[in-house]
Amino acid sequence: MTRISWIPAGIALIAGLVAGTFIGMQTNSRVDPDLVDLSVLPEDLREQHRHDAFLELEAKNYAMAKEKMAQQEAERANRPFKTLPDGIKSVPLGRMYEPEPEVHWPENIGGELAQALDDGKDGWVILSYWASWCAPCVHELPDMGKAAPLYAAKGVTLIAVNTGPMQKDTPESVQKLFAERGVENLVPYIADRAGVDALLNASGQSVMSVNLPTSIIYAPGGVPYATFSGADTKLETAWAADGTLQFLDQLVAQN
Repeated sequence: MTRISWIPAGIALIAGLVAGTFIGMQTNSRVDPDLVDLSVLPEDLREQHRHDAFLELEAKNYAMAKEKMAQQEAERANRPFKTLPDGIKSVPLGRMYEPEPEVHWPENIGGELAQALDDGKDGWVILSYWASWCAPCVHELPDMGKAAPLYAAKGVTLIAVNTGPMQKDTPESVQKLFAERGVENLVPYIADRAGVDALLNASGQSVMSVNLPTSIIYAPGGVPYATFSGADTKLETAWAADGTLQFLDQLVAQN
C-alpha cells in the first residue's frame, strides 16, 4: 500500500512537497507516471503548474522534500507500532503507531471547533488534519464524509480540520471545494493562526515541520490512543471500509 503525505520543509514551501511524488504537468512525457492528479488542487494552484519557473521551483522543493522524507522515514522506523485489538490484523486507514509522548488533547482551541471537541471528548474521537493544497488530503475527504455518520452511530466522533500553516484556505474556498468534491457530513472547520499552532502542537508537529494528512485517535477522556498519517490515493474508500468499521467496533467494545 502506497500512502502519500505532504510535508512543507519550511513555512514557505507549500506545493510540490510530496512523499515520493512530484507534481508537474501531466502532458510532459518526461514526468513520473505515478503523479498526483492536478484536478484535485485548487484552480489557482493548477494554473501555477503551467509555468516553467514554478515547476523549476517545485523541482528544488522536491529535492528538499525527499531529504526531509528520508529523515522522517528514519524516525518513523524507530516508532513502535500500535498493538491492534484482538482479531484485527490491519486497518485500511494505514499503519497505526503509538502516540509520541508530546501528543496530547488540543488545548486553547476556540470557536465551534472547541465545542465539537468538548462534545466528543467523553467518547472516542478521531481528529484529522488537512489542507486544500495537499492532494492526498483532498482525495480522502469524500470518503471521510461518508464515514462520519457511520462512526457517530458507534459513538466515535470524526473531526476534519484545515490546518494549513500558510492559512491559504478560507471558509468560501473550503465550501467550494467540499461542493466540487461531493463532501458531505463534515463541518468545514478551519483553524485560525493560534488554532493551527495549538493543533499542530497537540500532534507533536509545528508549522516548520508538517506532515499532512495526519490523524490522531483519542480514547474517551481525550487520551491519545494512536496516530496515523498519509493516504493511499489509489483507494476509493478507507475511512468507510468494512475493515475500519470493524476496528472501531473493537475499540468501542473494549471501553
